[in-house]
Amino acid sequence: MSWIERIPGVLEGIPENDKAIADPFILPEFLATLSNMPTNTKQTHRFNTFKLAKGVKDAYDAAVAFTMDTEGGKLPFLTFLGLPGLGKTHLALAIGWDYLEMGRTVFYYHVAGLLNALRDGYKHSGEADYEHIAAYARNCSLLILDDLGAEKDTEWAGEQLDMIIDTRYENSKRLVVTTNLTLDDLPARVADRLREGTLVHLKGESFRKTKGGTHV
Repeated sequence: MSWIERIPGVLEGIPENDKAIADPFILPEFLATLSNMPTNTKQTHRFNTFKLAKGVKDAYDAAVAFTMDTEGGKLPFLTFLGLPGLGKTHLALAIGWDYLEMGRTVFYYHVAGLLNALRDGYKHSGEADYEHIAAYARNCSLLILDDLGAEKDTEWAGEQLDMIIDTRYENSKRLVVTTNLTLDDLPARVADRLREGTLVHLKGESFRKTKGGTHV
């Protein structure tokens, strides 16, 4: 019997002779439903659809290395920094889809959306829904926080993000962050955590301004 973690803390026993069937087909589909990954990006936001350019190649290479778990002993945090339209979200989603296809748990959110989900979960059912969302963000194999710094800056928001990022930091759990800001513009404690991982600055002209550009 092999045990597969369907969601953090929830295991399912799979007989050895069924494992080859369970892993590649059932598990990724189930995990994709939980991941909050935009389903319309499954084909469009992949490594083979990323438009390479001089100012973004280092980010592409870092994303591929991160997916292959080859950070060389660094904290497994990967942060994409740069102006909008250079492909930060594209690369983050490409990593997420590859992880899902490997049968790993992924949780994707725009940071403002995650904070809204946490707040709404607490309002609607007390701590139950809030804790379910927060626990998944803390414990999944890969957390993707998109557009960090665009959220409304409040003490409560800062506390939530600090709690999630700090837990993943302490347990060396994998985190991908995208932001249009510099680290100096982010909360000091969050910035310090991100600095211990891999930082990649994307440069160049927004793909949205170029003919046929699709990067986000």
